[in-house]
Amino acid sequence: MPGPLKAHYQSGDERRKALAKAGAVGMATIPNPKTAEVPWSRTAASRFMPRMFLRDQEDGGGAKLKVALVIRPEAADKFLGGSGHTVKEIFEAANADKTLPHFPLAAKIRVKNSVKKWQVTSENLAGVLRGSDATLGKEYVVISAHLDHIGVGEPVNGDKIYNGAMDDASGIASLIEIARAMKESGARPKRSILFLAVTGEEKGLLGSRYFAEHPTVDAKSMVADLNMDMFLPLFALKYLEVQGLGESTLGEDIRAVCEAAGVQVQADKQPDHNRFIRSDQYSFIRKGVPALAFKFGWLPGTPEEKAFNDWYKERYHGPADDVNQPVDAAAAAQFNAILEKLALRVADAAQRPQWKADSFFRRFAQ
Repeated sequence: MPGPLKAHYQSGDERRKALAKAGAVGMATIPNPKTAEVPWSRTAASRFMPRMFLRDQEDGGGAKLKVALVIRPEAADKFLGGSGHTVKEIFEAANADKTLPHFPLAAKIRVKNSVKKWQVTSENLAGVLRGSDATLGKEYVVISAHLDHIGVGEPVNGDKIYNGAMDDASGIASLIEIARAMKESGARPKRSILFLAVTGEEKGLLGSRYFAEHPTVDAKSMVADLNMDMFLPLFALKYLEVQGLGESTLGEDIRAVCEAAGVQVQADKQPDHNRFIRSDQYSFIRKGVPALAFKFGWLPGTPEEKAFNDWYKERYHGPADDVNQPVDAAAAAQFNAILEKLALRVADAAQRPQWKADSFFRRFAQ
């Protein structure tokens, strides 16, 4: 199964819908250590964080599951006791892309829920550079990033402030810089550029979902979303990994821009991490809008690969994602220039981006 397609069906919404349709009242997840991006200690600590829903989707978007559990992999055999199966067997099958066994559990779970609800307000922020063409100016290329992070959480080494410098203050900084650069250069793209800072990404893409469902412009006028979330300028920009590279004609656009900049384009090298559906581009994709997301790329076996993977283990969704971490500022500026040129190229194109004929996500545009 192609990575983007597998990612779609492993999204929370799709899982909950399928399970609710089958009659399930809850879900217990055993994380696969091979694809886990944070240590168990940070996963367990997240249980103290409140969940959030859009006010008109308090049931979680239509899937009425009452219970959600996450089970520590090292303790999972106790959960599977008496079933005739082990967690080692299941992980080995999953990692080999083999069919997983289906079986009843001998264990039973008794749950008592106590829920406290309250309302909060959190806002998106949008700005527009108006297009110069009388017709195409009514269409919009969206450049997006999310302005929220986790906030205050369980202490790690005595620090309870989850800063989110890379996730996603870096994307917001780039959004501002690209907007500033376009304004100061006097750029006059044919289509309009919509700069969008969204809230609630960490709580389930809530801000981008709300905008995609209640846009401040004609929904059919949004031709593309270029999303910047944690693109990780940790080293020189020799390779740019592009999620969604083969799904739409935006793939040709980013290839052309990167070739001119002397940067090589890579497809998603870790598709099992489901990153294509884990950030705000997915809200636009589900409304039929072609989209891309980005990470600094690397080659296997290099120091850059180690730096990339170590960042997830040591800083992702933790207090260490702060302004004291090493950043290649020149490479970040180079990335901003590439995103600016990409947006202008799409804005000036005669035709709006199109999904590829064989893309699974093309169905959302129909």
